[in-house]
Amino acid sequence: MKTQEQEQAPGAAVDPMEDLCQALFSTEEGAKKKAARQTAGAMTQRPWPQLPSRLRSAIRSDIGRLLDSGKARGQLLEAGYSAGIVNQALRDLGRSVA
Repeated sequence: MKTQEQEQAPGAAVDPMEDLCQALFSTEEGAKKKAARQTAGAMTQRPWPQLPSRLRSAIRSDIGRLLDSGKARGQLLEAGYSAGIVNQALRDLGRSVA
């Protein structure tokens, strides 16, 4: 007899970090994107360099897209990011932290 785990297709495991990154890389705005930004913004207990590199890339991509669409730093905070995450992403992007 097969157990329930064996019946699942290989690779069917859900990776919450990958889901978070996919939501941030997405160009569509919505509740899922807002929740992903808030989740990423809440990760300030870990220093920026200790966050997974894919997550940092997703955050930089999303913040860069927001900046390119004319959003100001305050609007990034309203979008769900924490000040620490925004500051680090802006530094990485070579943009003003003002």
